[in-house]
Amino acid sequence: MSSRASKLLYFLLVFIHVNLLQADLLDEISNKGKILDAKDAFKMSLLVNQNKSSISWEIAPKHYLYLDDISIKLNKTFLDFTIEQSSQSSFEDAFFGNVEILKEIFKISFLTPVPELEKKDIIVINYRGCAEAGFCYPMESFTYRISDKIL
Repeated sequence: MSSRASKLLYFLLVFIHVNLLQADLLDEISNKGKILDAKDAFKMSLLVNQNKSSISWEIAPKHYLYLDDISIKLNKTFLDFTIEQSSQSSFEDAFFGNVEILKEIFKISFLTPVPELEKKDIIVINYRGCAEAGFCYPMESFTYRISDKIL
């Protein structure tokens, strides 16, 4: 067999092997359950008050949020938050290394640094998570306009 034919056979075998691995991975993901929409995997609720507000996530089984990817902004200014309820644990992530993840229920609260919230004020919440089946969601962003709610 010529060198060219050997190389062609080698690449053909690699191509078939990679396609079989991809098919197995897709079967494994589908066998472990359907991939949920991010809003179903991480059901978020927001309660806005004048001084102190809260956010909670109900995290679907076999899913988790990354603690470091949660952020809150009020009119483009990042706000600190306090963890009220968490089942937080360390996890060795293939891409991010050792990270803190959140499962089940996660609740936080934050103070609004303005004396009084106004209708023009906007709260933006960012978060990201994954399914244990090997699927990670892109960064989710939720925008809440104070004018959407009567305080």
